[in-house]
Amino acid sequence: MSFITINDADEILGNDFAPDGDKATLVKQSNVWMKNEIGFIPDPVDPILKDAACEIIKGILAGDIYSGVERQTTREMVDADGVKVDETFANGSVALSKYEQIAKAYIASLDLTPRGFAFGVYRG
Repeated sequence: MSFITINDADEILGNDFAPDGDKATLVKQSNVWMKNEIGFIPDPVDPILKDAACEIIKGILAGDIYSGVERQTTREMVDADGVKVDETFANGSVALSKYEQIAKAYIASLDLTPRGFAFGVYRG
C-alpha cells in the first residue's frame, strides 16, 4: 500500500509531469517522504493525501526537496573589510520548501490517527 501511485500522479499532475522512466522513482520518493511525515499509511488514503504527495513530487522536480540540507543561521559576522565571514548555524536546522509547507498543511487538515489498538506509554 502507498499514498500515491503513478496513475494517481498522472491524473493529478498530468501525464507529462515527468518522463516515464522517472515517474516510478518520483512516486517512490514521495511515498517515503509522506510515510516519514505521517508515520503510517491510512486505509483508505484520503484524496488530500494524494494531493500532498503530488506537492512533494513537484518539490522534488523543482530541486527543493531531497537536494541537501540548508542550515539556519543563528549568528553572522563580517569584518570591516568585508573579507572574513563567520556564521553559526542552529543544530539540525533545515529549510522547508513551499512544497513541503503545502503538503504539511494538507496533512494537518486531516484527523490522522492510526486505527486499531493503541495506548500511550509514559515513564516517570
